[in-house]
Amino acid sequence: MRLLASPYAVLASRLVLGGVFAAAGAAKIPDPGFFAAAIRSYGLGLPEWFVSLAAYGLPYLEVLLGLYLMAGLFTRLAAWTANALMCVFILAILQAAVRGLEISCGCFGPSSEPSNLWLDLLRDLGLLALGLHAAFFPPGRFSVDALLGRGTTETSRRPG
Repeated sequence: MRLLASPYAVLASRLVLGGVFAAAGAAKIPDPGFFAAAIRSYGLGLPEWFVSLAAYGLPYLEVLLGLYLMAGLFTRLAAWTANALMCVFILAILQAAVRGLEISCGCFGPSSEPSNLWLDLLRDLGLLALGLHAAFFPPGRFSVDALLGRGTTETSRRPG
């Protein structure tokens, strides 16, 4: 447990998860039409207004969350928001994999090749584990939150 609470371990989780979110979002920004098509390919029957909103808005949210996580700013809020998104992504990929769809997940921008959805699912479960780590443990001294005096642990507070 002590290793998990290490500021280095939390920093690693934040940097990996934040980097993946920032890169995935940035890759989708230039081509919202492709991302909308990728969302539709999951066959979820989502209303077109929602598909368009997600295709244009979700990449920017992913970049923002990624930057917050990497900087350690609003760390727990960013981690819980990323975790919620990861759960949605996991459920979407799982239902597509179970249904045997041969689609590109659309996770990292345009791709004409179908994804191995089972591998995508494992990757996303790993990312969810990193997000839960960042959410449950203090952001550590390598964060903007620590510089601002937020996110301190009971053991780091001085008796007063």
